[in-house]
Amino acid sequence: MRQREGDGYRAQRLGTPDDQAAADGAVVLSYAQAVRLATTTQLEARTARPKHYGDGQTLDAVMADYFDSHLAGKGSETISRQSYRLHAGALGPKLITALSADTLRKWHRAIASRAPTNRGKVMPFDPADPEQARARKATANRVLSIVKAGLNFAWRNETLPAELPTFWQKVEPFELGDDPPPRMLERGEITRLLNAAPVDLRDLLTAALMTGGRYSEIRRLQVRDYSPDHSTVRIYQSKTGKTLLQPLTAEGVAFFDRVTAGKAPTAPIFTKADGEPWGQSDANKPVRAAVEAARLDDVSFKTTRATYGKLLLLATKDLEMVAKALGHSDSRVTRKHYAQYLPNEVAKAVAKMPRLGVMVGEKVSRIDGKKRRAG
Repeated sequence: MRQREGDGYRAQRLGTPDDQAAADGAVVLSYAQAVRLATTTQLEARTARPKHYGDGQTLDAVMADYFDSHLAGKGSETISRQSYRLHAGALGPKLITALSADTLRKWHRAIASRAPTNRGKVMPFDPADPEQARARKATANRVLSIVKAGLNFAWRNETLPAELPTFWQKVEPFELGDDPPPRMLERGEITRLLNAAPVDLRDLLTAALMTGGRYSEIRRLQVRDYSPDHSTVRIYQSKTGKTLLQPLTAEGVAFFDRVTAGKAPTAPIFTKADGEPWGQSDANKPVRAAVEAARLDDVSFKTTRATYGKLLLLATKDLEMVAKALGHSDSRVTRKHYAQYLPNEVAKAVAKMPRLGVMVGEKVSRIDGKKRRAG
C-alpha cells in the first residue's frame, strides 16, 4: 500500500497475494483482506509486516522435494511419506517464511496430545497413562525428525530463501528416557509362530530369524544372493545402505538350499502362495493372523530381527559381534537393547554377600508360571 507522507509517499507491503497459496488472513491475503487491512492501517501505527515470500514455497513443497530427491527408493521412504501426510495438517500448506520455531513447537506438542489413529479410526488414548503418553511423544519426535531432515536437506541444497533463519534447529524433541527393549521371542514362541503361519509366510519368517534381515530386505532376496560355497547370504540393508554378507548356521544353509533349489539366479527366493513377489505391505495381515493364532502378544515381523540379535548374543556373549551382524554403526544401540542378556557383574557381586539371618519361612514353594503361594 502507499500513503501520502509529507511531500511524498510512504510504501509498505501488507502481505503476499493469494496467487500461489491459499489466503490465511495473516501472511497470505486475498484482495478483500488486503483492501480491509490497507484501509484500517494508520500511518503512525504501521509496523513492518514480516514473513513474506514471493514464490509461494510451502512446507509441503519442501518435503515433496526431500522425499523425491533424497529418500526415493530407500527403505524409509514409504513410512516417512505416510507419517508426514498423516501429521502435517495445517502446517503443510503454510509458506516456509511464515513458519517459526514457536510454530513448529506448537505443532510438535499437538501431535503428542492427540489420540493415535489406526486406518483412520481414532484409538483409545489416556494421556495420564505414562506408557501411552510416552508412545505419543515418541511418534511426535519421529515426525519432527522427518520435517527437520527435509528442511536441512533444502537448506544444504540452497533451495530456501537466503535470508531465512534456520528456526527448525531450535526445536528440541521430547525427552523420553531410555527406550524399552524390543520384543524378543523365546524358543517356544518361535515354534508357535512358525507353526501358525502359512507356508509362504513361514519361509519368510524363517529367513528373517536365520539372518536378522528386515522384511524389506528379505522379500527382495534373489537366488544369486545366497552363496552355498561360502554359507552366506548377501543382504542389502535398505535403512543404512550397507551390504552385509551374513554367515549362516548349518541349519540356515539347509534351509536356503531348499528354498533356492531349481530356481534361476535372478529369481526371487521368496514368493507368495500365488507365485507373485511379496509387496511392501503384503505380510502385514498374514503376520497379524499368525500372531493371533499363536496367541502371542506385541509381535510383528521386525520382532524376528530383535530375536536374532538376542540368540546370537546368548551364543557368543559378544555385543560387538551382534552389532556387526545387525549392521549397527556402533554398539551403543546394541548395548541398550541387548545388555540385559549379558552376564551381570552386579548380580555376581550381590550373590557373594553374607546372609542376613532373616527368617522367610520354610513352607514356600515356587510354581513356574503361577503366583507363589505359602502354606
